[in-house]
Amino acid sequence: MINPKYGIFPSLLAASLIIGGCGSSSGTTAGTSGEAITLVSTTPVAAGEIDKVTWVLPNGEPTSLDPAKTGDYSANSVVTNMCESLLRLQPDFSTTAGLASAVEQKDAKTVVIKLRDGVTFWDGTAMTADDVVYSLNRNMDPKLASYSAHVFANVASIDKTGPLEVTVKFSVPDVQFIPDLAGVPGAIMEQAFTSKAGTGFGTPSKGVMCTGPFQFGSWQTGQKIELKRYDGYWDTAGKAKAATFDFVFVTDDSTITSALLAGEVDGIYGAPVSSLAALRRSTAGKLYFGPSTETVSLGPASAEGPAADARIRQALDLAIDKTTIVTSVLKGAGEPLKTFTPPLAWSGSPAKSIYDDGYAALPDTSKADLAAAKKLVAEAAPSRTALVIAAPAGNQALLQTATIAQAAAQQIGLTVTIKQLQPAEFAGLFYDPSLRAGIDFIATTGYLEVPGALYYAPGFVLKGAQFNWTGYEDPAVTASIIGAVSATDPAESATQYVAAQAIFGPAKLQITLAESYNRLFLGKRITGAPASFSYISTAWAAQVGAA
Repeated sequence: MINPKYGIFPSLLAASLIIGGCGSSSGTTAGTSGEAITLVSTTPVAAGEIDKVTWVLPNGEPTSLDPAKTGDYSANSVVTNMCESLLRLQPDFSTTAGLASAVEQKDAKTVVIKLRDGVTFWDGTAMTADDVVYSLNRNMDPKLASYSAHVFANVASIDKTGPLEVTVKFSVPDVQFIPDLAGVPGAIMEQAFTSKAGTGFGTPSKGVMCTGPFQFGSWQTGQKIELKRYDGYWDTAGKAKAATFDFVFVTDDSTITSALLAGEVDGIYGAPVSSLAALRRSTAGKLYFGPSTETVSLGPASAEGPAADARIRQALDLAIDKTTIVTSVLKGAGEPLKTFTPPLAWSGSPAKSIYDDGYAALPDTSKADLAAAKKLVAEAAPSRTALVIAAPAGNQALLQTATIAQAAAQQIGLTVTIKQLQPAEFAGLFYDPSLRAGIDFIATTGYLEVPGALYYAPGFVLKGAQFNWTGYEDPAVTASIIGAVSATDPAESATQYVAAQAIFGPAKLQITLAESYNRLFLGKRITGAPASFSYISTAWAAQVGAA
């Protein structure tokens, strides 16, 4: 999604990627210092249980453990191991049953959720349809301001229709709703506990009450969050292998690298790009690269000025050599991407071939074409050629991305100034239009946390949508996207989406530069964690055990 999940935002993958079980790969690419990179979606299954695992959160301490306030790497990494969702996300970004034994699209405006029997919260209380109705409805409470509120925008009602059945009615059909239930929008918590905790729910003093393989232990502010194995977990095959799982907050790349190499911590998602060579050589553990939905991009920030003109966006896109982003910024751990929605998003869809063909048909701008870029700038004849790119201070990868864009722009007659913003100020860009005044592009990263080609597009292409900052509007795109969202037949939905993408893709509503592969480092004591980016919405820590 794109909020400061766009400062910690979503997206990507390459068309040639083959996803499967342990050892599956897309072939090889050139990594740091030319080493071959093989993508895998899983790691070897754990041999047994382990007493304790210490895991690094490189993006810092979560602000809350309330699923409604979960919207970034750190919070997702912790919360999804405690508060399960109605569906489960698999390493290939397909979904299976979770707390719901089945989710059925009864008709265009009705979804019926059949709940699993025998599920208990950590206090031993049985999960009921009332808990599910309460949990889903929380996201629609404007006072709570849930990060997942957009998922429920087309929901008319959520009601208990049986002891273990919930029915969701829609004012407008929305086929993206079901896949969204595999992420935090579908997370379930105990109604009685949550209501009693009030605003303290998800805080260090109150914690949470959910059904997952790990239960809340303690939260030592500024130091760590401790999770304890829940021995009454309903899925005996998925019982946590670690008795205790500690998440520690370390944001300095050199400190993280030293701790990993010394065996002081056991693992990390998002291993520092600057340390990939050292981690690959290390005997302290193993570095894995997995399929991902993460992107690096430049987002146009205004409905006025040069960035609002598709020709200027296209020119800048053509001026930037995407392979330079991959080699210089990502150290080889990534690849160019044609648009903001990656193939991994639809890899589990029955209409996968339709999406794949549509993606393949998009123009390939991975190599710079300065002549074509200069021609577009001349045609646009912008009122000003001086542009501003905002980047978060201290984020070396995004600062380097902005610098590469700056150099490319200069070659086609545009002048770029890089404006560094402190993290809080940078995050505000995604919520407050006034803060975007004077800024043309935002250098950002992001990710999709659930499957579905429709996860991103409506927010960018529909008039008045939350991330349509350029005022983009095309009647054909609008009609096709609405058709895709409304079509309950997967093939029809995919066909409509591809028709829209053929138009909005070349318009570069985001200048998507590259996919960043998932980077997982496991110390030699442990194994079992998924290597793909699916960890962002799954109870991945339960799989981690003794090597």
